[in-house]
Amino acid sequence: MSHQTSELPIGLAGKQYEISQVSLAVKDANALVPLYYDTFGWGGWKVFDHVPPLHHDTERHGRPTPYTLRGAEVQVGPINFELLQPLSGENVWQEHIDARGEGIASIATMFLTNEEGEAVKKAFRDELGLAVTLVGHIGPHIEYYYLDTEPDFGCLIESGSGHALDFVPATYEYPADGSLLAPSPVSGITYPITQVSLTVRDLEAKIKAYHRAFGWGPWRVYDSADAMSDCQVAGEPADFHIRWAETMVGDMNFELVEPLGGPSPWQEHLDTIGQGLCSISVAIPDAATNDRVREQFAAQGIGVKASGRIGSAADWFVLDTKAAFKCLIKGGTGHGFASDAPHTEVSGG
Repeated sequence: MSHQTSELPIGLAGKQYEISQVSLAVKDANALVPLYYDTFGWGGWKVFDHVPPLHHDTERHGRPTPYTLRGAEVQVGPINFELLQPLSGENVWQEHIDARGEGIASIATMFLTNEEGEAVKKAFRDELGLAVTLVGHIGPHIEYYYLDTEPDFGCLIESGSGHALDFVPATYEYPADGSLLAPSPVSGITYPITQVSLTVRDLEAKIKAYHRAFGWGPWRVYDSADAMSDCQVAGEPADFHIRWAETMVGDMNFELVEPLGGPSPWQEHLDTIGQGLCSISVAIPDAATNDRVREQFAAQGIGVKASGRIGSAADWFVLDTKAAFKCLIKGGTGHGFASDAPHTEVSGG
């Protein structure tokens, strides 16, 4: 886990909130680990069976609720990427799978001490009236908890005193030789995670919520009518309308997308699943390498779901990866934040 830096703004409880983790709810973590490693070169996976006695004192809505799960974590640059497979009991990941299918379930803004975790919990309760919906403990140090953030923030948000990757021994590691983050064994391309995207219904309200809680901002707000061109869906010219906002949270680009009609991956997500985390990005600012990305995925039977241009130079494309990888994955030569696309800038306050 990376640590809070002076580049991050100050949010509730006087804390700095980095995006330390993005988590997927999945049905078979063991099968997905080698797929991600072989495709992206993300190595140093640690797989944990979160079962008693190491996993203990679990609660749901304030009452003791036994549940177990399997977690697989890998560090990809500044972010912990996690697969969570519910095994038994009442829990948020099984609820996500039952209601929405497999997919990105939450982001985390994790700390390193119980004192920090408690301070954040208290601030969200006292300042925002948000209760804790799920609590679990791993070993003697880690308390993790989920806050009731979906109505105001559009997704589940986790916090607490640490990720398993940093504090507890794994059930097993993949690959077995201990290889760490490296270029893809298939293509030789290095894949960073550069962005996490959230589909929302009310862009301005979500900007204000994230700014109030975490201090995140300034935000750059874009309209596809002014900032996008050459858009295609399923290989055909497409006329869709979105508004979106981006901010940098340390080294991570965090994006909110409000679909306003027409065929697009974000409108599809909103119509079929509702608000929620919809994609991660592996943007590579090199057009030739991004052509190789498309070729690599085409060889795996995965095409481009949608594509377009932001401003005069930044290309983007959404790969049709949901079935295989359990989330949409975006590529391209950059995000709006680094483009010359017209936008307005707001603090969020």
